[in-house]
Amino acid sequence: MRPNDAFCGLLLSLFLALSSLSSATETMEKACNLTIDYHFCMKSLKADPRSRSADLRGLGAIAIDLSIAHANATTSKLETLHANASNPYTKNKLEACLILYRNALPPLQLAAEFLASKHFGVAKAMMEAPVFAPGSCEGLLGHVLATENDSVFNLMLIARRFAEALE
Repeated sequence: MRPNDAFCGLLLSLFLALSSLSSATETMEKACNLTIDYHFCMKSLKADPRSRSADLRGLGAIAIDLSIAHANATTSKLETLHANASNPYTKNKLEACLILYRNALPPLQLAAEFLASKHFGVAKAMMEAPVFAPGSCEGLLGHVLATENDSVFNLMLIARRFAEALE
């Protein structure tokens, strides 16, 4: 192979990589325009390297995965707060939130499976009930876990909106 051919091959590879990156970013921007919080959507999806090559279904899967990860992290924080709470009234409210978050996880996991198998309407339906957990907890606990509740809620809405757009 002549040096000139190698250079042209390198340029072509670079062009294709940049073109693919531009296309993925464009897909992400279009998808996030469907949501209520474009900036949160873009920031969240860009944090996951899979989003660089994902189509709308892939972005939906990423959003569900992020929802599950954030819900698990919030559950862990709730468990710690619950274990350290001495006031029975506070302990009961934390227990209620734990139940809500734990019950949100199985439908989210099923939503991921239905999205992967292209049953978009069913995936969307599976995200209906879990979306209420963060708001219900905020109602019980006030702003104790406001940031966590907001993140989980917004990620669930993003995933649900992507599934709806795929129907």
